[in-house]
Amino acid sequence: MEGFTELCQAKKDYGKGIVFLPGLFMLDYTVMKRGYVVFIAAMLYLSSPATSSAADILRWVDERGVVHYTDNLHNIPEKFRANATRTKMPDTPRSQEASKPVSFDKASVPFQKRGTVVIVPATLNEKAAARFVVDTGASYTMISQATARELEIDLEKKLPTIPFQTANGIIQAPLVNLSSIDVGGLQVKDLTAAVHDVFPDASISGLLGLNFLSNFRMDIDTQNGVLHLEKK
Repeated sequence: MEGFTELCQAKKDYGKGIVFLPGLFMLDYTVMKRGYVVFIAAMLYLSSPATSSAADILRWVDERGVVHYTDNLHNIPEKFRANATRTKMPDTPRSQEASKPVSFDKASVPFQKRGTVVIVPATLNEKAAARFVVDTGASYTMISQATARELEIDLEKKLPTIPFQTANGIIQAPLVNLSSIDVGGLQVKDLTAAVHDVFPDASISGLLGLNFLSNFRMDIDTQNGVLHLEKK
């Protein structure tokens, strides 16, 4: 670019100085014969989100022959404005790419295995950490009463129920709505869950049933201890 090429045409070193250009970059330069400088520029201008699109750079030379750069005409003393030259800076598409939202379609989630039971970590309602048993034989996802209380679900109020067969006979388990269940960054929203203490182990929050798992293609890698999920 015209103007930038000139900066590299210096012949002899006469002294050093530093110029700070608001909104652009800092120049560490060596003043040369009148009209020439050599500089090391940290091009903060190019990486700044506020200046990611094309902009004009103004170049001007003061009475001592020192070259200055600015993006604002008002930063140039009025007597030097007539001789200022403009240089167009190119677009930087990196900032446009960075603004694209990240989409998660797949996840590989390490699991813990207890006998034939697979246990995965999850997040409920975007705030509560949980551990679920993966159960492809269960129609509904279940949460324990302790987990329901942690989510501040009122189990005393009248809730719809669904019958479940247990070792002690048929029970009526209340149904609640979870705003979200997240496993490995894959989220299902507005999910119905039954509340029942399936497991005596208090560290188990419940089980993941088909109303969550059916949203994904699923593969359990027992050799590496990883549950692979992919959105359908």
